[in-house]
Amino acid sequence: MVNILQIVTSIDLGGAENVVFNIVEYCKKQHYDKLNFVVAELHSQKKPFSQQKKRELEAKNIQYISFYHGRPRISLMVAPIKLMFYIKKQQPDIVHAHTDLPDYVLATTLKLLSLFRIRKPRIIRTIHNTQLWSEHPVLGKYTEKMYINDCVIAVSEAALTAYNNLRIKYSLPASIYQHTIYNGCPVPRKDKHSFQIDNEKINIAFCGRFEYQKGIDILIERIKVINQRFKNLIFHLIGNGTEQQKIFELSKQFDNILLYDAIPDINKKLHAFDYIIMPSRFEGLGLVSVEASLAKVPVIASFAPGLDETLPNDWPLKFHLENEDELLVLFDNIVNQRYNLNVLREESFAFAYKKFSIETMIEKYSKIYLTKTVSATK
Repeated sequence: MVNILQIVTSIDLGGAENVVFNIVEYCKKQHYDKLNFVVAELHSQKKPFSQQKKRELEAKNIQYISFYHGRPRISLMVAPIKLMFYIKKQQPDIVHAHTDLPDYVLATTLKLLSLFRIRKPRIIRTIHNTQLWSEHPVLGKYTEKMYINDCVIAVSEAALTAYNNLRIKYSLPASIYQHTIYNGCPVPRKDKHSFQIDNEKINIAFCGRFEYQKGIDILIERIKVINQRFKNLIFHLIGNGTEQQKIFELSKQFDNILLYDAIPDINKKLHAFDYIIMPSRFEGLGLVSVEASLAKVPVIASFAPGLDETLPNDWPLKFHLENEDELLVLFDNIVNQRYNLNVLREESFAFAYKKFSIETMIEKYSKIYLTKTVSATK
């Protein structure tokens, strides 16, 4: 049995976290007698979404642990020590880190393991973004220096390029063991929902974190302009984050703005909408885009690294963030029904189904887990 510890920042809303949940659930189903998983979070959340997700993990008999139950920043000091003791006691065969903070915690733990001469497990890292350590470059270099030829998996070609550019920036050799494994998504079933859908209007949803990366601030400003021109649109904004108050104020300003908290298994409810909008500045991949396509909901997407790989090259609903007129033209076409919705739905579904198969993702991750030594696909 190969014992694998998956490390995430928190069991919470996020594309990286969803990938981890899929890996654990589907790999466990396929290789129940060969692979065993534990999900570890650096710090726990008290949000309803997080609590419900933990109940779902328990129902699926998936074990999870929390390294810290207090303030997130303090967890960065506590978690490396907790992880060191976990490795010493449980002796996992593989520790698999996802995103920057787990990478940092694991890097610090590796120093402690070396100091106390504790056996180091196999290390796997999945790179989930195209912007790496841009706000904390010193911390990034400290983290990256601890990784030498460990297994590196990127969720997109853009994410892999970002990793290699980061190693060049820090004058560090890149790992020779590199893989690109696109995040796989199952075709979602259609669950019941509680969205306030107006069938007389066009229902457009934003699903994700209300953060700079996701371009939510841009969407707020564009909605103000869009609402001056078009009257038959409803915007459903689903999620939470640092821009929550601005979203709340927008919903008070316009009666066609409906605000919802983050919703577990949102992929099974996307079918309610006519379109999904993603004005991201950058993405590792853009999982919501894939999930929407598999739900046969067309995606209005920015030309963003990582996100643009989720849709066909000639996708007509792409726009440049810096060009306000492009998005207005798209909405004019949508309102005046110049797009063949059935064609868009089938085209995006076929593209996503072929490129982002959950079976392919699980097969590739399982192969890496079950191989006793890392292998290069560079």
